[in-house]
Amino acid sequence: MLTWIWTTFWIAFGRASPRALPSSYVALLEAAVLYVVISAVDAALVLPGVHPIGFGIADLVYTCMATTACLAVRSRMFRLPQTLLAMLGVGSWLTLPSLALNGIRGLAPALVPKTPAPIGIQLLLAGILVWSILAVGRILRDAMDVDFFTGMTVAVTYFLVDYVVLIALPSRLFN
Repeated sequence: MLTWIWTTFWIAFGRASPRALPSSYVALLEAAVLYVVISAVDAALVLPGVHPIGFGIADLVYTCMATTACLAVRSRMFRLPQTLLAMLGVGSWLTLPSLALNGIRGLAPALVPKTPAPIGIQLLLAGILVWSILAVGRILRDAMDVDFFTGMTVAVTYFLVDYVVLIALPSRLFN
């Protein structure tokens, strides 16, 4: 029933392919709900002043639109359910360490308010970001039938646009 959870775990580690996932819209709905919840909790910890559920839904919409556009350009729309399931599942898995690190950091303001994160936490979060880019690049490379460089280029572009649309632009416009 929920075997997609473990399959996406192994996709995050490069031990499975998105094609190993079921082409199921029920599993995709489960993954979407989980993704929104995890994204909302992460936003609540990291982005003050942002409505967490709204951010989670916006993140889901962006991920679905970007993935659909990538597959449409390469005429691979038949892979949409599996690719979206892989993107949402891997995104959820790779947000969990960020939740843990930011949750620990969230306990610290009572002790030391308004200080930057320790260098160790910053390096771990940067490592998670690189890992996420590599995992998304691999998923998109497999789904779009392109070479490694193209998959990584699309993944980096995906993350840059995600940052601009969901974090940088709203913080400039609404704060």
